[in-house]
Amino acid sequence: MQDPVDEGLTRLAAMPVPRALDGVEASVFEAIAENARSRHTSLLVGRWSVGTALVLGLIGGAAPIGHGAPAQASIPIGIDGALAPSTLLLGQ
Repeated sequence: MQDPVDEGLTRLAAMPVPRALDGVEASVFEAIAENARSRHTSLLVGRWSVGTALVLGLIGGAAPIGHGAPAQASIPIGIDGALAPSTLLLGQ
C-alpha cells in the first residue's frame, strides 16, 4: 500500500519535462559568470581607489607647509587661558 505522497511523486516522475525548463541551467550558469565578472571589476576599482588614496595621502603629507604662528586659544569667559582650571579654583 502506497501513501498519497509516493503516488504523487510517481506520477510526477512519469510526466515529461516542460520546455520552459530547458534553458534554466544555462541561464543560471550565465548569471553566475556575470556575477564573477562584476565581482572582479569591483575588486579592481577598490584596489585602484585604495592606491590613489594612499598616493594622495603621501603627497599631501610630504607637501611643505608654511611656518605660521601657532593659533591662539580662545578664552570664552575672559579669564587668562594659560592657567589651568585647578589654579582658577584656588583663587590665585
